[in-house]
Amino acid sequence: MAPVNQPTSQLITEEGPVVAIFNVAMIGHVNPTFALVQELRKRGCKVHYFLPPVSSIRAAAVESGAVPEGYLPDDPADFVMEKCGIDEPMYHPVQEILEADRALWEKTVWPLATVLRCGEHAVARCRQLGVSVILYDPFVPLGLVTAGKLGIPCASLVTYPGMGSLSDLMCTMEAEGRLAYAASIREPYAKAIQDRFDVDLACHFLTRRQYYAKTNFVTTCEDLVAQLPPPGQHQWADELRTKFSFTAVGCLVSNSAPHVITARSDSFIPRVKSFGHSLPVPELSEQLAKGRKIIYAALGTMALSDRWSIDLGRVSSYNLPIGTTGKAFCQHVWQVLLDTLRDLGDEYFCVLSVGKQPDALDFLGSSEAEIFDQLPSNVLIRGFVPQVEMLNNYASVFISHVGFNSLQESLMAGVPLVAIPQAVDQPANARKVQERGWGQAFFKPMDTVTSDALAKALREICNEGSTYRQAVQCARAELAGGAPRLAERLVAMAQEAQEGRAALGGC
Repeated sequence: MAPVNQPTSQLITEEGPVVAIFNVAMIGHVNPTFALVQELRKRGCKVHYFLPPVSSIRAAAVESGAVPEGYLPDDPADFVMEKCGIDEPMYHPVQEILEADRALWEKTVWPLATVLRCGEHAVARCRQLGVSVILYDPFVPLGLVTAGKLGIPCASLVTYPGMGSLSDLMCTMEAEGRLAYAASIREPYAKAIQDRFDVDLACHFLTRRQYYAKTNFVTTCEDLVAQLPPPGQHQWADELRTKFSFTAVGCLVSNSAPHVITARSDSFIPRVKSFGHSLPVPELSEQLAKGRKIIYAALGTMALSDRWSIDLGRVSSYNLPIGTTGKAFCQHVWQVLLDTLRDLGDEYFCVLSVGKQPDALDFLGSSEAEIFDQLPSNVLIRGFVPQVEMLNNYASVFISHVGFNSLQESLMAGVPLVAIPQAVDQPANARKVQERGWGQAFFKPMDTVTSDALAKALREICNEGSTYRQAVQCARAELAGGAPRLAERLVAMAQEAQEGRAALGGC
């Protein structure tokens, strides 16, 4: 391994800049980047993509034209970023952490612990590759530290509508002192990072739940960026305004880019094994030929995996009752949807994505036979499907949790929405759907999502004379062009850095 103080290699190759991307194993964070990789490759860039060892994500990176890189020299198959530092905390012993603060503590620890575990390798590898510019997910401060150590430009890629979409949560955490508490947890990690890499992460900032750079790109149009609270009301919001800049570059969704549909282990098998993950093209084509309206329903990979058993009420901005798990939310919506499809009849056909949880459909029965007996004839169950392909070619309407990527994928496909938000940024996204006429939204869904209300919304949205589809088409025009625009910005950042170094005599 090369020493960390070795001079940086030449910035720009004859073929173009060398770009390094740092990301997490979350499909909502990686999927927008694959179209960007394709655009960078068109411009002669070499792209090295630092990723956890998740085969589906790395395969998509390769397909898009990137070279996958591990976070450690031996690239162990069992490396999980989110577990870094959890068993060896710097702050205080695990047993002293109150259960209510455990999730906050873990989310505070692992990004910084990842830097300490993986930093030497990342710095040495990027130097060896001659990396010119770094793009990183805000959850991965390793990208920020690596760029700082090598003296090269970097930017973060914000794959949600900005911190303004989390205003209710952030304001509550500030009022409760939890943002300050998280800053105190970060302090010893920040000191260790500065001692080792001579990079100051400014971990005292209240907004260091996400590690923004001076330059940050948001993967949407300006109109979809969520606004911060007014100046002078909240310290965290004022900090964002004064310390960081954010540029909306447009949507990165592309029909030609790879799209990961699940990043979970293949060993996680549902009780009902026959649903599969392929797109039922013959059946969908047949339904379209019969003139039927095709409903696509998918409530997000997080609710179907990481949030299946946890309380979403605390991160829902009061959209869900305290104690509501991902399972309770999904099964409520699914039961209502099935009842609705029975009432709507053969004019409608639904593809319902239910994920891979072994107990996903236990509200219908305990065996495969019982479950299938409860399904209406106009409903087809899948674990996951290729969402971009489904939206672009078959869907008349999308019943969605309106996670930011799902929202933009629907808009780019010209498909109006029924927005049923869970938590985090989704209620804010759903408000935008309602305000802009892109569909209809169901807030507080445990109370408002009923068979009558859902049937009414679906009929209105699918009505040929409705204005929803026209509104979505206008949104698509505003969003288009994000991947090429961002690729040009990154190339320009690398070239400006090269010119600056040349003006200083190559220092």
